[in-house]
Amino acid sequence: MNSADVLKYLEGKSSDQERREMADWLDASPENEREFNQIRFLFEATKIYEPELKAWAAGRGEARSARSDASATLGKAPVRPLRRGMRSVWGRMARIAAVAVLLLGVGYGTYLLTCDRFSKRMLAVEIPAGQRIEMTLPDGSHVWLNAGTRLEYPTVFGRHRREVKLSGEAMFDVRHDADHPFVVHTFATDVEVLGTKFNVEADREENLFSTTLLEGRVRLTDPTTRQAVILEPNDEARLSDSRLFVSPTSDPDVTCWTEGLISVRGLSFRELMSKFELAYNVQIEIRRATMPVIGFRSGKIRIADGVDHALQVLQHNSDFSFEHDVKNNRITIY
Repeated sequence: MNSADVLKYLEGKSSDQERREMADWLDASPENEREFNQIRFLFEATKIYEPELKAWAAGRGEARSARSDASATLGKAPVRPLRRGMRSVWGRMARIAAVAVLLLGVGYGTYLLTCDRFSKRMLAVEIPAGQRIEMTLPDGSHVWLNAGTRLEYPTVFGRHRREVKLSGEAMFDVRHDADHPFVVHTFATDVEVLGTKFNVEADREENLFSTTLLEGRVRLTDPTTRQAVILEPNDEARLSDSRLFVSPTSDPDVTCWTEGLISVRGLSFRELMSKFELAYNVQIEIRRATMPVIGFRSGKIRIADGVDHALQVLQHNSDFSFEHDVKNNRITIY
């Protein structure tokens, strides 16, 4: 996109197709947006001082006409502009240019102050049990939020870092921007990325934290040693005894919840029931001396089929019975 295209857009002369192309170009990178703002500030400065420039140009034209008439009357060649007049012209243009530059500086400074002010205004979204959503953040990054999750994010990201706060489970597909690292703050540690796709689960009450990297690279900080921990694709970091331990991911279906599925791989019966409570918005009470053992080593359960169906599937390979009190929205495991 060149300057002429931007000016055409600012003047309102672009076609519908050109406006769509301009929107795509602006979304492509922060550098494009900064270039657009610089041209816009100069454009606005020109518009503000356009009357004065036209008046000056008209005055110059009248002066030239008067000199030509005088020369014709006297039968002489047109009078050349005086050096003093040229100095006046350049001085006036320099003053106008200085005002335009000042306006640009003030405008850009105002833009930065506005950006800083709005980056401190936080929004929060909380996902109730039984629901999940997909949303787009101010920078164009996509995030999927699981049931029981809370995400805090600014109305506009700051000029240096893109920061959000997470409690619960989310999958991020972060828009690449090497100059503005993306940071997810959790109770256990911060997850810092440049442009990547990863899943985060952070539950302070259960002291549960895990991050699974799908694409790119992420950096975490061990809460005990304060040393950096780097994850490569298909790595998983889990919190245990206030330390982060990295291993190959134990569940390749870790993000299946974004598709309305629950993976049973690697979960204890109690952990699976906790996921059922969030996914189905139901209370589950386990009244047993021993905990049932899940007979499946892997597998996925479709949330849309309902909690009764999910428990019946587990009963095929697990020794337990259950009662569902629909009126009180409570399930008891025996």
